[in-house]
Amino acid sequence: MWTMLHGFTGSPNSYSRIVRHLGVERRALIPALTGHGDDWRGRAAGSFEGEVTRLLALHSEVERPRLLCGYSLGARVALGLLSRAPELFDGALLIGLHPGLDSTSAREERRALDARRARLLRERGLAAFIMEWEALPLFASQRALPRNLLDEQRRHRLAHDPEGLARSLEVLGLAEMPDYRPAMASLEVPITLMTGSLDLKFSKMANELADKNVHVRTQRVDGVGHNVLIEAPSDVATALAAMAELAQR
Repeated sequence: MWTMLHGFTGSPNSYSRIVRHLGVERRALIPALTGHGDDWRGRAAGSFEGEVTRLLALHSEVERPRLLCGYSLGARVALGLLSRAPELFDGALLIGLHPGLDSTSAREERRALDARRARLLRERGLAAFIMEWEALPLFASQRALPRNLLDEQRRHRLAHDPEGLARSLEVLGLAEMPDYRPAMASLEVPITLMTGSLDLKFSKMANELADKNVHVRTQRVDGVGHNVLIEAPSDVATALAAMAELAQR
């Protein structure tokens, strides 16, 4: 069974095209992460590690092979699951992964940035925040996508509660997660780090992580940026199918 974890401002719908392509609708666990969805208060974790604990509890009855996929925020949380309980998983595809910040100054800088973003959500509302979020250089390559795809993505984003997304930044933000580099270097679970070829920063990080662990490989998708889920869903589906086949041998 696949566990699929969405990115910040995403939702379980982020994987809808991929799930349909694979035909695994009944074999996919796609939870909403803390702060996401209109019912987020009833399942919110109070810390990054608390979110890892919450999600691990969902896996007690998951059938094998247990395969994990995460995009961006979801990839970071997925790495937390792998680091805490590697024996539960038979393979992972992590898209646009950041393994965590490794210095106090970097954490303080990122915490200040996320605090400003949380204030924007609370003071000016969701629409103003989403407009600023979509204008980030990280997502520039998405401007070439069909208008209907971008409109659909925006509708899903605007369905969130601004307070929920603010809490997500405060609980699951990059400054709040551990630095998982040491743990990742010792993992024996087969991991593929997927990035878009236009996403130079995250592609470089993927190469550095793969150099430290023979069980980690990289996969670059040509012509796309950070959000490979929306820009190249067929490549994601193909990679997932290949990993499932390998795990079943």
